[in-house]
Amino acid sequence: DASWLVFTFWMLLSCLGVYYWMRWWFPAKEAAFAACFYAIIPYHLNQLYSAFNYSEFAASAILPFCFAFLTRVFQRGKTSDILGLATCYGLLIITHLPLGVIGSISLFVYALTLLQKENFLKSVVKSAIGAMFGLAASAFYWVGMVSEMSWLNHASDQYSSGRYGYDQSFFPLYFHVPATESKLAVILADSVIVLSLSFVLTAIIYFIYRKNNRETSEKQKNIYQTVLPLGLFAFFMTTPLSRPLWQFLTPLQKVQLPMRWIAIVAMCGSVVAAASVHYLLKGKFLKKRGWSYGCLIFISTVAIYNFVYFFSPTSFAPISREKFENQMQTISEEQSFVCWWAIWSKPNALKITEKVVVDNRQTQIISWDDEKRVFDVSAGKTTTVRVATFYYPLWQATVNGKSIEVGKDENGAILIPIGSEESRVELYFQESSAVKLASILSLLTWLLIVATFLVLWQKNIFNFRKTKSSMF
Repeated sequence: DASWLVFTFWMLLSCLGVYYWMRWWFPAKEAAFAACFYAIIPYHLNQLYSAFNYSEFAASAILPFCFAFLTRVFQRGKTSDILGLATCYGLLIITHLPLGVIGSISLFVYALTLLQKENFLKSVVKSAIGAMFGLAASAFYWVGMVSEMSWLNHASDQYSSGRYGYDQSFFPLYFHVPATESKLAVILADSVIVLSLSFVLTAIIYFIYRKNNRETSEKQKNIYQTVLPLGLFAFFMTTPLSRPLWQFLTPLQKVQLPMRWIAIVAMCGSVVAAASVHYLLKGKFLKKRGWSYGCLIFISTVAIYNFVYFFSPTSFAPISREKFENQMQTISEEQSFVCWWAIWSKPNALKITEKVVVDNRQTQIISWDDEKRVFDVSAGKTTTVRVATFYYPLWQATVNGKSIEVGKDENGAILIPIGSEESRVELYFQESSAVKLASILSLLTWLLIVATFLVLWQKNIFNFRKTKSSMF
């Protein structure tokens, strides 16, 4: 029940984000079309029902708001727009790092399409302020990630080459993935990309309309000058033609899967398709049988594909409540992904299950929490205590109140030297000074954002009451 509520929340929020983005150019009806398209576009559903990239699904609900506020920053530049951009950008980074990287590049490309000579400098400065506030708001997360990434297996070449390399997943996947992969799964993944891209390609309706009708709103036309190029650029990044950019932007390589760029294509496709519906109706194309059949086939193909692929029992098979609860009881004790282990950690360390091991001396565990472990060791020979915790440079230890340097064995388990006397050992995790400062910065940034929002809200209420009173 909780899962369905959470999934529904993110789906509704994602549709609201696309709706808000679309509302800058079109009235509510077309914006509602964009929201509905985003709800059914294959890649967006794939994030939840097939691949189950839950954090990416959540980030895809935040990213449209980033584009919506960036649009408003360039077009009108209110303080509330800058704060909205900062808030959403900060939330995007801490929600899903790969989409945070892709989203950052996409926002930069989108900003280039929004630039105008009249307010060039102001727009650049305001958008930069919003981005910096977003980075500051999320600093408590990414500062630690950047400074400690070299300690993790994921930073090694193993996880950016071979089967983990970005060049193994270019579109079409059928010609790039290893032969060991299921061909049916690869074909279905390519189908998701093609159908998602088709929403962007509906822009052809506008260009056909424009040939015979010159009366087009300049504001509405901007969708095809900003959103459409962004969607095409995102698709370009999934193809082998973009390999030089992948090689140049080395942080992008850690995203691993070029297919993740289809998240941008899906958002742009929803907006472009909704705008195309506007011109489809305005140009009275549906009065022609060929156009009617074409639109019907397109919508039917997407609907049938969604129901057969994403909602079939083989793709989404709910487990029983009892089995789910049993798994939740044991999941914290299971082995995590090795790529997120420290570089000195080895699976052999898990063969010793005792929490504290010390030769010829008795031990008693006082407490055993996630970030602090306290235990007593009886008197005996000077020796070394092995603790069932992988070594990490941020673990600190004291023995009878005195700081002791923490070491590690050949498998990466923590070793703590103790003397011959009875010892009280405390092992605790202490964040680095950089992360502590970043956390303070993030806290102050969020307080500033909230306080500014409240001031603006109070100011708007005051102005509204003043205007209302002057009317009488």
